[in-house]
Amino acid sequence: MTAGADPVGRAWELSFLAGLPPAAQQELLASAHEEEIVPDQNVYRELLKPRFSYLALVVSGMLRSYITSPGDRRIAARYWSCGQVVGLTSVLLRGAPSGVEVVRRGSLLRLDPMVMERLGRTDTQVAWAIAQELARRLAEGAVNHVPQAFGSVRVRVAWHLMRLAVDIDEQLVVRATQQELADSVGSVREVVARALLGLCGEGILAREGTLLVVRDPARLEALASGLAD
Repeated sequence: MTAGADPVGRAWELSFLAGLPPAAQQELLASAHEEEIVPDQNVYRELLKPRFSYLALVVSGMLRSYITSPGDRRIAARYWSCGQVVGLTSVLLRGAPSGVEVVRRGSLLRLDPMVMERLGRTDTQVAWAIAQELARRLAEGAVNHVPQAFGSVRVRVAWHLMRLAVDIDEQLVVRATQQELADSVGSVREVVARALLGLCGEGILAREGTLLVVRDPARLEALASGLAD
């Protein structure tokens, strides 16, 4: 696939898929198709006993993996954006315990998980590329686990804000309600509202209508890393 030729091509080149042998890439692309995604759409539902696999390359927009607590509270575990491949774990395990939903409108390139499984079983280069990708995710998850697991609500809110922020007119902007943030961090709206108010009072955030504008990205990132709380 030619880099930069189109949105799908750019996303492909950003992903680990671009490092697969050319023949393997062609096999995956032969049955691939693009589809639009819209906010709140569930593209993969969590199952107590996983039964099927799902595989897609994020071309544009944003998704998040979530886990539902026994109290029916949905907690965001990871965000997915352009160039990332969603569902790789489900290919190896024939399902995954977490669901995936759309945060921001965009599109996915749906890939055949059975083709990926077959390639992984028969081509050592593909198997090694998958192993490297999963190892990178494990390392990234370990780094993110510290503020997510041990940080205060304020730290966890900062972590999610940094991942939800988009650049609009040279400003980092977050479109998310207090309830959405509360669901993401596993807290309640009132507690998140106080955390946001504190961040605004410190000049890290500013509210402009329904938007949250990140005034001081460096301080917010330091807080999100658990280094400044």
